[in-house]
Amino acid sequence: MAESKALGGAAAKSLETLERECTRFLYREAELLDRAQFQAWLALMNPRIDYRVPVRTTRDNGEGDGFSTRAFFMQEDFGSLAQRVQRLESPYNWAENPRTRTRRIVGNVRVRECQGMDVLVDSNLVMLCHRSDAPAPLMFSCERQDVLREHEGRWTLAKRLALLDSTVLGHESLSVFL
Repeated sequence: MAESKALGGAAAKSLETLERECTRFLYREAELLDRAQFQAWLALMNPRIDYRVPVRTTRDNGEGDGFSTRAFFMQEDFGSLAQRVQRLESPYNWAENPRTRTRRIVGNVRVRECQGMDVLVDSNLVMLCHRSDAPAPLMFSCERQDVLREHEGRWTLAKRLALLDSTVLGHESLSVFL
């Protein structure tokens, strides 16, 4: 997008400024998760976060978008995300002991629109997950449809819809954040 006009609200920032700030936010989020700094990551969440990863279904063309509206790999709010973080940091977390080593590659960040203090941002994510001594990583890829909201003078993640490309996880559980 080459436009430089201000979009709706978001403090009347230019499109370039918004894209730069949103991209930095998403890069910082990926860095915190890859370094297992889960408390710092949780601090990026808006208190009213809606975090969803719907199950992808295989459908014939013209029979919907291929995502369930009732089944989710993850359907979280701030409280449940905080519980997941607490579980990840527990010495009794058998599913993540040893911890999954991750590398997130965030790209194709696009500011879709502004709605007041909210910025709708789409991005693509490829995440490599290395478990124990496995010779090859598991890979997740998805499109993320996020809402970033200014809260107390900083950007927070208010909503995430992560649309996985695969219908099967290939992992026992989804114990990592997308």
